[in-house]
This record gives sequence, C-alpha cells and structure tokens, in this order.
Amino acid sequence: MNFLTSGSWWQSRLAAGHATPEDLVALAERCEHLPAADQRKGFEQALRVLADTSLAPDTGVRVDESMWVSLLADSGAFESAAIALLPSVATYTISRMGDGQYQTQIALPSGAGGHSRGAHALSMAVLAALLRALARDMIEAKSAH
Repeated sequence: MNFLTSGSWWQSRLAAGHATPEDLVALAERCEHLPAADQRKGFEQALRVLADTSLAPDTGVRVDESMWVSLLADSGAFESAAIALLPSVATYTISRMGDGQYQTQIALPSGAGGHSRGAHALSMAVLAALLRALARDMIEAKSAH
C-alpha cells in the first residue's frame, strides 16, 4: 500500500465536513484516557470519525484502505493500525515514559502538528496525536481561505 495516498480516504471525509476540529480534539482526549484493554473502542470511534464508514464510499480504493486499518485493529494489531493511518511523509516520535504512559508528536506534510501525553497505550497515543494534528490542519486550512 502506498501510504502517501492512503491518507486520502480520511482527508477527503474531513474535507467534506463530516467532522469538526472540536470533534477530533474531543476524540483525542477520549483515546488518551482509555485503558489499554479498551484500544478497540478507541479505534472504532476514530475510524467512524475519520472514514465515516456509514456513508457510501466515494471509491473502492478508499474503502479498501480504511478496511485494511480496520482489519489490523480487529486482529489486535493496534500499533500497526495506528501507524498505518499516518501519511508516509509525516514526521513522528513516540516515547514510553517511566510510568508506562506514552507520549507522541506528529507533524503532517502540511506542517500542522499534534501531540499526546499520558496515553495508556501506544496506539491510542498515536491516534490522539494524529487527531489533534488533523484538527490543527483543518483550522489552518479554513483560516487560509
């Protein structure tokens, strides 16, 4: 899969106005506070917001890409699913703190960035940082117009 283009399925949904920056930040906070045993719930909520899978797909490719991430999460490969959501040209750092919590920073190709501190699972830290970066990207794109 080409991750440069794989982000297109969620980017197009966000551009279509199915989520607001406030929705993304609220979901990021929920992901950070989820216990590690509830990672699946975080992915279900995030994928629903990012892909809006209840709507008819624009193209088969976008559905395939979101389904790939869903399959990874469904199989318990939460970290792989979280990383698969990132564009290949995104810059990110992930660290595990001494208390077992995770910290993540992500910079999208647009330059918008997001962070997560204190998540109980690596995958939820990545999701939270990505959601915050996307929220920032949406805000900056609106102010540029």
